[in-house]
Amino acid sequence: MTTPHFEEDAPSVNLLNIEVARLLFSYLLRYRRHLFNAVVLVAFITAARLIVPWLSGVMVDRYLVKKGFTISTTAAARIETKNVPFIALLKKATVLDDTTVFLFRSEFGRFSSQEISRLKTEGVLSWSEYLLIEPGPASPAVAAKLSDGVRKGLIRRFGGGICLFSDHASALFTTREMILLRTGDWRRVIGLSLVVIGLFLIQFVASYRQIIELMKLSQYAMRDLRAELYRHILSLELSYFDRNPVGRLVNRVSNDIETLNEMFSTVAVALFQDLLIMLGIVVVMFFTNVKLAFAVAASFPFLAVITIVFRAQSRSAYRLIRTRVAHLNAFLNENITGMRIIQIFLREKSQFSKFATISRGVYDANLKQLTVFAVFRPLIDFFRWAVVAAVIFFGSQALVHASLSYGIIVMFLAYIASLFEPLGDLAEKFDVMQSANAAGEKILTVLKADAVRELDGPDLPGPATTFVHLQGEIVFEDVWAAYTPGEWVLRGVSFSVPARSTLAIVGETGSGKTTVINLLGRFYPWQKGSITIDGIDLRAIPYAGLRSRMAVVMQEMFLFSRTIEENLTLGAPFNQERWNEAVRVTHIGPLLERLKNGRQEMVMERGVTLSGGERQLCAFARALYADPAILVLDEATSNIDSETEFLIQDALNHLIRNRTSIMVAHRLSTVRNADKIIVIDKGMVAEEGDHESLLERKGLYYELYKLQFEEV
Repeated sequence: MTTPHFEEDAPSVNLLNIEVARLLFSYLLRYRRHLFNAVVLVAFITAARLIVPWLSGVMVDRYLVKKGFTISTTAAARIETKNVPFIALLKKATVLDDTTVFLFRSEFGRFSSQEISRLKTEGVLSWSEYLLIEPGPASPAVAAKLSDGVRKGLIRRFGGGICLFSDHASALFTTREMILLRTGDWRRVIGLSLVVIGLFLIQFVASYRQIIELMKLSQYAMRDLRAELYRHILSLELSYFDRNPVGRLVNRVSNDIETLNEMFSTVAVALFQDLLIMLGIVVVMFFTNVKLAFAVAASFPFLAVITIVFRAQSRSAYRLIRTRVAHLNAFLNENITGMRIIQIFLREKSQFSKFATISRGVYDANLKQLTVFAVFRPLIDFFRWAVVAAVIFFGSQALVHASLSYGIIVMFLAYIASLFEPLGDLAEKFDVMQSANAAGEKILTVLKADAVRELDGPDLPGPATTFVHLQGEIVFEDVWAAYTPGEWVLRGVSFSVPARSTLAIVGETGSGKTTVINLLGRFYPWQKGSITIDGIDLRAIPYAGLRSRMAVVMQEMFLFSRTIEENLTLGAPFNQERWNEAVRVTHIGPLLERLKNGRQEMVMERGVTLSGGERQLCAFARALYADPAILVLDEATSNIDSETEFLIQDALNHLIRNRTSIMVAHRLSTVRNADKIIVIDKGMVAEEGDHESLLERKGLYYELYKLQFEEV
């Protein structure tokens, strides 16, 4: 036994095919309101994630560390500052008196250490750095210490109670006294903390609503796509199902659509959000401190190279996994289906050995992918901590030269975490997007298959009523047909069937008998000749009009996993009179009486709880309930057990009464009473006549008849 290989299971080399993206958005845009809401919520989430680190830096600089320099406005007015954005900064300063203002260290982020030294040398900035205190009502002991600090030159006091503490001034107070002195700062810290909590709540609510909107959007879109895909499958020619296994088509409607759903609901918008946040972080970094921003940006080329290499390697590993998993699934499907043969011929060990080899291949492919992932994420983490180290190194140097504040370093470290987090998740996102791309291409392959009719077009239901009074005269004239171009199955077949008469088609296996039935039902096209019903070209008769007046009973009796009633009516309105007639004629009354729930009894998958004869009786009852003008029996009596043969023959005689009937049969005993019998040999009509005349000719029909009854 060999394992089939399906090229279709190999994914595209693109991360997201343009056609797949177009297919997705054609359905997503139907619900653009949900898409718009999700994008708006992305803006709220992005804003919250950008503001929180910035507020943390402000909190550190303005209310916790709260250090800065005094500026002499008199000296500032004397110096040349046209190349330094200094005058604008004075507007942000805290006024201490008529000639002195205070400016926080964080405002000097755009100044180099040389510029700061020049300002100090020219008397514009104070050489010392001060802690700004705005004390509230103080106890006598604290007030005395404040006065003592002022007297010693450790504290500078200004109007409004504002004090500037030098580095040694804090040693005059206990920790509790300092907390009391900075009560206003702690209140502002608490206020900002509440703002941060509020932003987190906004982010939480926005994320919750975004998930709801995305789930609604993706579920609505995938529901429509699933319905459209199934609708298209229903409209395909039967030849398409001959070329494509059932499991593959089931996978397209179920798993592949779910993969697209996962890609959009968990990756697409998240990727857009991540890119927006990363772009926002980079902009804020460069706006805040160019030097530290360049220290962070220095890692970008390396990250780009790593990402490109990872994408190529992961794509290769993913392709290998998909191919080998396809081999494994095909092997399992084939072997489980043929388990009876494997056990009868004692091939368990050899098949297990083959399975172990294929399974080992899947293991190796997954191990390769895991190795790629195992290298990628640690590399991202390495560069993340390298950037953190660079920020701390250059930031500490800037702190020494007073050109940077503690809050900016805190802000940068928080932004770095948010910047590298989505990069680490790229591995999973690439995997999902590659799966979705492969799934989307497979779905497109099905959707591009040529449909033979539109389910909601003019075929249904209008034209069906046009042929309610179909007489059933059938004429084949010089019909040539081939399933594969050039390999003719029928060669110039011509015959006619008068209305309400019975035609039997016999011949050896592979002679083309079933092909005649396939062409009559327009399940397959023919290449030459013409087929007419009541003088109308078969191609001009709408599908619904034709098939609503035709019933086919096949050799393999297929029953759905529904009730007996649903299997016989096939969703048509229930008619008690027609039901009683079908039950009486086809002798399934005893079967319904035996079943616990009667006609409401559930049929198990493929009707395994019923015997072959009972399934055939149900198929006859289904055909009779449809009340067709044309009845086709394709080897419908070939698997009859002797116990029910009489019942089926009697039902058959009632079925063909007053309707055009075509019987394809190997058992010539079932066609004796046919009005006309044609013998097909190698795709051509070899003989034609009734039973007696064909026997008298002693031709091919005679040989088949003699051979069959001699075997008996």
